[in-house]
Amino acid sequence: MPDTQVLTEGAFGLEWRKHTRNNESLNYRFDTKGTGAPGSEKELEIKWYMNQEFRLALLSNWTTDGPSFVIDFTRYDLKAREPETLQREWSLMNVLNQKGTRPQDKPIRLAQLTIEDQGRIYSRYPELKKLE
Repeated sequence: MPDTQVLTEGAFGLEWRKHTRNNESLNYRFDTKGTGAPGSEKELEIKWYMNQEFRLALLSNWTTDGPSFVIDFTRYDLKAREPETLQREWSLMNVLNQKGTRPQDKPIRLAQLTIEDQGRIYSRYPELKKLE
């Protein structure tokens, strides 16, 4: 297709800013079945919830309707520090991170988060309260 055009990331970003002046109203929700390469752990489902306050990822087995586990919960109001040395990849980590690189990064139930964090989540996504 010789007339195909592809936006650069920069052009996409500028177009996005025309429609989204700030992050106040952003509220992403998406899910994916499978956890990596096609066919890998296809019985698992990850549901992501992202907004100006935090990001949250819940992992469950959708084929058995099993319980959901928090595998990532990152609050954007906590102090963040970038790496002091060069790193190829870097992630904002605070409460719980999906990469599992720290001892505290083990999947937990929503009810195991602090009452404050549960309130923060349920105020935006009250439907998640039924997962307790």
